[in-house]
Amino acid sequence: MHTAQSLFLAAAFAVLGSACGDEPTVATTTAAQAVGETGVTDSPTFAKEVAAHAALTGGKHEEALRLYDELLALDPKNLPARINRAATLSLLGRNEEALVATEECLAADPKDPEIRINRAQILYNLARHQEALESIEGALTLSGEHPKPLMLKGRILVELGRGHETVALLDRLDQLYPNQPLVVLERAQVYDRVGRRAEADALWAQLTQTFPNDPNIQASFQARPPAGP
Repeated sequence: MHTAQSLFLAAAFAVLGSACGDEPTVATTTAAQAVGETGVTDSPTFAKEVAAHAALTGGKHEEALRLYDELLALDPKNLPARINRAATLSLLGRNEEALVATEECLAADPKDPEIRINRAQILYNLARHQEALESIEGALTLSGEHPKPLMLKGRILVELGRGHETVALLDRLDQLYPNQPLVVLERAQVYDRVGRRAEADALWAQLTQTFPNDPNIQASFQARPPAGP
């Protein structure tokens, strides 16, 4: 794996509701890591690296894309910047372009699970669910069981009509990461989708009581599908 350390977009953690959205992972390599520790501030890519990352994490996606294009024109081998550019394209809804860019990143580092997760997320966004499943399973083989890829796999399985597998997967995830709000939210939404209403009710009650002032939790709760007959 390249030296970039990665995590969800800061925005995805800022509000619980967005954690179940369709956002790719962003490489968070610092400018110093990207261009080398020695003489980093003298590098022509330093300021642009900082500005691009700030624009991306600040939600200024058009600006981020422009800056990543400029950065990669100066430093075409900067893989974290290429990963972030692909993520930016996806956030702009340009998923076909994002997929091409992500495939190029994967060719450069085929053993990086985060790139495979991004590829799976983009394929999911494009409703190419079987391919997305294959990609996320490849990522899990490399990374082990972590919340983001497991939750994404669950969403893919639901779209493939394999909701019972999703329930088992999320129950296991809850055992691995008990009482984690993101996992509870994911389970509540999936239980609603597969018709396990009573269990979903209990999970939503837990969330709305624990986070009574979170507008995203409240909006997600209000957007629940109606109960079946």
